[in-house]
Formats: sequence, structure tokens, C-alpha cells
Amino acid sequence: MPIEMSLRFAVVSAALVVAGLRFGRLARPLLAAPAEPRLKPFAPRAWGVLVNILGHVRLLRKPYAGLLHMMMFFGFLFLLTAVVQTFGAGVSPLFALAMIGGSTWIALGQDIFATLLLVAVAMAAFQRLVLVPSRFEGSNKADAGIILGLVAAVAIGLLLQNACYLVGGDPSAAWRPVSSILATLLRWLGMTGPAAKVGATAFAWLHMLAILVFLIYIPGSKHLHVFVGIPNLYLRDLQPAGRLTTPDLEQPALGLSKISQLGRKQVLDLYACTECGRCQEMCPAYASGKPLSPKLLIMNLRDHLWEQRDGGNGDDTGGALIGNAIREETIWSCTTCRACMEACPLFIEHVPKIIDMRRYLAMEAGSVPDGISGATLSIEQRGHPWAGTRFSRLDWCRDLDIRVLKPGEATDTLLWVGCTAALDARAQKVVRSLVRLLRAAKVDFAILGDDEKCTGDVARRTGNDYLFQMQAAANVETLNARTFRQIVSVCPHCVNTLKNEYSDFGGTYQVAHHTQLLAELMETGRLPQLQKSEAGTITFHDPCYLGRYNGEFAAPRAVLSAAGATLAEMKRTRGQSFCCGGGGGRSFAIEPPDQRVNIIRARQARETGAPVLATACPFCLLMLEDGCKAAARQEDGGVQTQQVRDIAEILVESMPGGGAGVVW
Repeated sequence: MPIEMSLRFAVVSAALVVAGLRFGRLARPLLAAPAEPRLKPFAPRAWGVLVNILGHVRLLRKPYAGLLHMMMFFGFLFLLTAVVQTFGAGVSPLFALAMIGGSTWIALGQDIFATLLLVAVAMAAFQRLVLVPSRFEGSNKADAGIILGLVAAVAIGLLLQNACYLVGGDPSAAWRPVSSILATLLRWLGMTGPAAKVGATAFAWLHMLAILVFLIYIPGSKHLHVFVGIPNLYLRDLQPAGRLTTPDLEQPALGLSKISQLGRKQVLDLYACTECGRCQEMCPAYASGKPLSPKLLIMNLRDHLWEQRDGGNGDDTGGALIGNAIREETIWSCTTCRACMEACPLFIEHVPKIIDMRRYLAMEAGSVPDGISGATLSIEQRGHPWAGTRFSRLDWCRDLDIRVLKPGEATDTLLWVGCTAALDARAQKVVRSLVRLLRAAKVDFAILGDDEKCTGDVARRTGNDYLFQMQAAANVETLNARTFRQIVSVCPHCVNTLKNEYSDFGGTYQVAHHTQLLAELMETGRLPQLQKSEAGTITFHDPCYLGRYNGEFAAPRAVLSAAGATLAEMKRTRGQSFCCGGGGGRSFAIEPPDQRVNIIRARQARETGAPVLATACPFCLLMLEDGCKAAARQEDGGVQTQQVRDIAEILVESMPGGGAGVVW
């Protein structure tokens, strides 16, 4: 026994030293990264950990994968008692958990959870070898196999060790149902007391060595999330989803061009990635064939970080990260829809990293795709992103006699029209419909007219924070010179920017989307009685910047319901909605014909069979109209079978006389 104990002690000590060195190599780049102030507030952060770790809320969106992970998680959690027991006995023959139920409830729990662990391993193997979800494409298959083998060895070693103890006369048989069955099998195979003692020792070593190998292997594995998942989730961003950081434009280097510039939480993100592919599965850019997979983006950043840690060359130049680890085409493919971040069980932040790399490309390298650069140049020269458009912001309402709010004047509701609704002929119909509804509800409202400039959303999401900050400062000065209770806009991008990002520039406002205001007006009875039989069957596309970014899913549906619509939901809806393809400046990008996100979304809408596709965003309106026409050309010989309408247009048509009796 002393020899075996000495050997155990030596093996455990050596393994802990090796594991410690490997974890130390991970810690160095993490601790060297700039700190991020994310430790407080404690309560909401801790609650998020409980909900998402113990409750598996995001994981269980995929019931099969979520269930097997839950069994594996709680199995490992309870089997920590077996780890303590195994290593404690290796230090002292007197060590035992008997005083706290080691031979009773702990014995029962170990049997149950070790069995659940094996069931989970079998389910995971079935998923990887038989089901083979497409989201696993690009993940490390060998790594997954090694981990599953080690997990199985931990559970099998424990169960067979205890079964051998039972063959040798251990009194805990009544509390070990699974081990008792295995003990009966071993006796049937001819095992006796002396052999059982040898078997118990052998399986104890299997159990212990599997744990030690697991510990040593983990620092270089995607299963590192076992250790870093909880802190990564705790340090998640608690700011509004639509709020990006505002960089100091006086700093020497703008944007992200070196891996060493990543903050501590951003580095932890790279360590936490499990390569599960949920982000990849939800990404519209990836689905359309563009060179962007959120999963591979994180994996490539992680590999680049480790390469630099291990003495790789090139991190002292701007191109070491961009163009080497991450292609420029990958960075510009993102629509910033946030579907990847909404899907990630460990709250990895893909989009902010992409925006930071765009900031480097836009403000330092001057490398921006033609269509997007044209939009930002137009904002600089004309105050809006629609290059070539020369119309005044008041042309859409010359015949409507709408009050233009001057400095020093006041109104209840300031209607922020937005560039697209003011300047695009199709989108103008949306804001004209909204004006009719506001007048029907006797809302006191006004507009800024030519004093309204682009909020800068396109500039910020495409990395040009110089331009964004100029737009924000100018608009805040304009807004603060007037008095109003709330701002309302038909554009979720404008709503998000005004509501979540202008506070950094001295502008804090109550901002609502037009569907939110319309839902409120109907709820309070301020709109005329609607004709509920008019709208028919409609499918609704959730705009990313209204839904995922600002959490509004109910108001658009309430308005459609009041208009008498029968809602036919698409497969990808609400928080899992599929992007129209227009966010993040992509409305202005030059799209390859075979990589168009809007056509994919149009086809998803057509699958519902609804004759009308409702939107609540000018970008979505234009992108999906174009997508529906393209899908019709490809599938119906050019005959468009689905109309695309904004909710305001649908609601106007449900008013008595189709709104014709409303005084303009």
C-alpha cells in the first residue's frame, strides 16, 4: 500500500505540475490583455450565470443537444465527490466520505450520475457520428472524440471500481444499484474476493488517470469552457445590445489590428468557444455562401493568439491579424444582425470584434469596399448615405403641410423620418402612411425637415467612427435646441442609435419605433375603429435592430392583429429571425448574385404561403422587395406572388375607407 500510495502521489503531483504549466501559458496572454470594467453589478451577472449554467436556457433551445449537455454537466458536477474521494484516498488510507454520506446518498448519487454521464456520452457520439449537424462543419472532430473517450473512462472506471468493492464485500450495495448489477455480472464471470481487490485497484487507476489526462489535455482543447465558461458568462456585456463602445479618436491606434489589443473579456471569449456551431448555423452571411463563419472567426482569432504567444512572427505589423488570421472579405461580410451572439450559450461577442476590425480598416488602413465607401462619402457630403440622391428631405411631404420644428419650439412627438424614408420613393409611402395614422389619432407631432441628418448608424457599423461621432454631435446639438416628449421613427436603426448611443454625446431621449407608438395608440383607443376583416394572412419579418437589438417583438404583432391579420410565422422568427441582409452597411454593398441574403429570407417568407410579407424597417422593406422579385424570377417565371408592405401601410388600409377620410 505505501508503494502504491507513493506512486499515486508522484503521478498526481507530476500531472498537476504539467497541467499547471499548460494553464499558465493560457493565463499569460489573458492577464496581459487590457482590463475591462465588467465585475459589477454582481446580482444581475450572478443571476445570468445561474439561469444559463444551471438552467441551460440557451442550450435547451436545441432539446437533444441541451439534454445531453445537461446530463454531462450535472454528472460531472456530482462526480466531483468521486474525484475528492479518489485523490483523498491516494494521500491517506484513512480518508473517506463516510461521515457525510459516502456510503449512502453520495454512493447513490455517484451511481446515478455516472450512468447519466455514460448515456450523455452515447448521445453525443450518436449526434456526431450519425446525426452530424451541419453546424459542426469546421469543428475539431478528433478533439471531441478524445474528450468523449476520457469522460467515458472517468464514469466506467468509477462504476467498475465500486462494483469490484461490492464483490469484495463492501456494505454499500443497497445504495449502489448500477454498481450492484455490474458486481453481479463480475461474480458471474468468476471474480472472487482477491481478484476483486486487484480489479478495484486497476479501475481506481483508470478513473484517476482519466481525470489527470483530462486535466492536462483541457488547456489545449475546445473543452476549456469547463473552466472559463462561467467567468465568461459572468463578464458578459450588460449594456443595451445596440450600444457599441465609443472609441477615443485621439488614441494612437484606432480599431483592432493586433491580437494584443483585445481586451481581457475578448480574449476569454476565444478560450470559451466550444465550437458547437450554433452561431454559424444562425449566421445569414454564412448561409448565403459569404466567407464568414462566426465560429471560424473566433477559432481563427484563438489560433492566432496562441501562435503569437508561442513566438509567431508578424504581430508588430498591422496586417498580422487582418489579412493573415482574418480575411478582409470575412470582416465586411457581416450584417451585424447579432444572431450569432443571441445563439451562443456562453455569450461570446462576435460582432464587437468585427466592428473593431472594421474601425481599423476604415480609419487607419482606408480599406473599405466600394459600395460602402460610397455610402459613407455621401453622408459626409450630403448628410445621408444614398449616393446620387439630390432630393430635399422635405420633398416627400411637400403636399402634406407638416410642421417643421424650429429651434426653441416644442412638440409632443418628434417624427424622425430617417434618410431612407425621406429620400427613397418606395419608403416614402411608409412615412406618409404613418403621418395619416398620427393625424387620425390627433397626435401633436412635427419633423426637423432639412435640419435632420443621418444618425450615423451606417458609418458606425462600417467602422467610420470619425464620421459617426461628427453626425452624432451635430444631431444632438439640433435636438437639444428643441423641446419634445419623445422621438418616433420608422427606422429601427435610427431608433437604436438615438436611444442607445447618443447618450455618449449628451443626448438622452425617449425613443420609440412607429409600431410601438401605433400599438399604444390602439390600446388607448386613440385610433378610429379598424375593419378587422381586411388584412388577411400575413407573415412578419422581425427587423434585427428592432427585435434582437431592442427586444421588441410584441408591438408589430399587436398592430397586425388589430388590423385583422392572421399571422403565419416563418420558421426563423422573433429572436431567431433571419436577417434581410441590409444591416451593417450591407444595403450599400455590391453583392455577388449567388450570395444574397435577401433572397434566402424571401424564400423563407414564401414558404408560409402568405400573400403579404410585413416589415417594420425601411431597409428590410427595400431588401425584401428586391429579394421577392429575384426569387420570383428564379422560381415563378418573374411573377411576384407576395407583396411586401410596412405595418403602417397595412394599418392605414384597415381604417374606415382605407384612411381616405383622414384630413391630410
